[in-house]
Amino acid sequence: MKRQKEEHIVARKINKTEMNRIDGGFGWVIVCSAFMTLMLVDGVLFTLGILYIEFLDEFKEGKGKTAWITSLIPGTMLTVGPITGALTNRFGCRLVCIIGALLSTTGFVLSCLANSVYHLYCSFGIITGLGFGGVFLSTLVCVGHHFEKRRSFAMGISLSGSGVGIFVFAPVVRILIEEYGWRGTLLIEAGFILNIIVCGAFFRPMPKKSGRTTEKSETKEEAIDLLRCDNNLIYIKENCTPSDKNCTFEENASQDDDVHASKYKQEIITQTKSTKNTTLSFFSRHFDFGLLTNPIFTIFVVSNCCTCLGFNAPYVYLPDRAEEKGMNKLDSAFLLSVIGISNTFGRILFGWIADRKGVNRLLLYGTSLVICGTVNVMNPLNDSKIYLMIYASVYGMFIGVFVSLNAVILVDLLGLARLNKALGLLMMFQGIATFIGPPLCGWLYDGTGSYNIPFYFIGALIIFGGVELCLIPLCKRRLSRNI
Repeated sequence: MKRQKEEHIVARKINKTEMNRIDGGFGWVIVCSAFMTLMLVDGVLFTLGILYIEFLDEFKEGKGKTAWITSLIPGTMLTVGPITGALTNRFGCRLVCIIGALLSTTGFVLSCLANSVYHLYCSFGIITGLGFGGVFLSTLVCVGHHFEKRRSFAMGISLSGSGVGIFVFAPVVRILIEEYGWRGTLLIEAGFILNIIVCGAFFRPMPKKSGRTTEKSETKEEAIDLLRCDNNLIYIKENCTPSDKNCTFEENASQDDDVHASKYKQEIITQTKSTKNTTLSFFSRHFDFGLLTNPIFTIFVVSNCCTCLGFNAPYVYLPDRAEEKGMNKLDSAFLLSVIGISNTFGRILFGWIADRKGVNRLLLYGTSLVICGTVNVMNPLNDSKIYLMIYASVYGMFIGVFVSLNAVILVDLLGLARLNKALGLLMMFQGIATFIGPPLCGWLYDGTGSYNIPFYFIGALIIFGGVELCLIPLCKRRLSRNI
């Protein structure tokens, strides 16, 4: 009895320590590091519209051609998401984040030497985009690993760094350009990005539980011990032959072992085959194109593509549109600050609303997109400073719903088990749409000589992306009738 009491006390202490290890302690240090990391990444990323004006003046190219510079960074960052996810699983969040920061810094430094837009396509667009992809994903993954019950709250604090970064960086970038030119600004921003290495150094992996093996080794050991079927010999190790001395063979397994063995048989066979073909293993793990046969997922992908075509355009073109209508450069840059701070407020507010009981998250998500599209359509109706600030605040607040609820809606539609593959596939389509969105709006400006048509266009796309989601409940009812 005394022994059982002591064991119970020890178990309670272990559970308490485990809770502190997962949902507190050093995890809050990681949240602070993630906040700073996303503040730097998104602060630079979403103030590219200010640099875009300088690129137009420097290289004298069309708006569509120049806009590729600003679309390549977020497009590359999203498209390589599944790849950086695999690297994070293999090498850990800390290493991927630090290498991503170094790669991004290299892209900024090389961009200072650019003498054409094609140079910036490679250095600023692709190299920096690849680095940002590693930084962004590894940051979110690390926060997710260190929190369970408080994960949503920790993620919300981390992601709020994005809006704060936009708010702070917009006037700072404008001042730096006036003092040092766009080349000097890129060099200074390279120094800012280099600080992500310090933040990434805090992304330590979860400590292994004492007396326990990791999930991967545990599964392997169980498989080696228990893989027996119908009293037949099974070669446990890969590329193993009966004459191999290192092979493990078991005969005459008990009925319990047979039951346990059948649980792991298919997993080990799959792992062995995937080792022989790593490319097939990667695509099967991170992409499931069979999801496109699911009408609900297909509708959601189309909605996301329409939204991403217009999502970045206001960040790129709003400062230039404001300057074109007579606003001074500092005030035009401040419009991005308004988007940033309202975006932060929107993410927190609508994230809290979405967690309330009885709230239809899909309806909230779709309605927010319709509002975002509507304010874009209304953007050309007035050119005053107050009007554009109201536009920026409304757009920033409601577009935050798109960012914060995207993965949540995906889980609601497909379930948690399919999230990884669905999110990887969705990010790929988002990246493609982000690639072509800003240049497409630039070409519309080059053809019409006005920003009216581009803003009408992106507004219509985002509205369509929101309205189209009404098809999902109808599709669910139809599928339920067919079952």
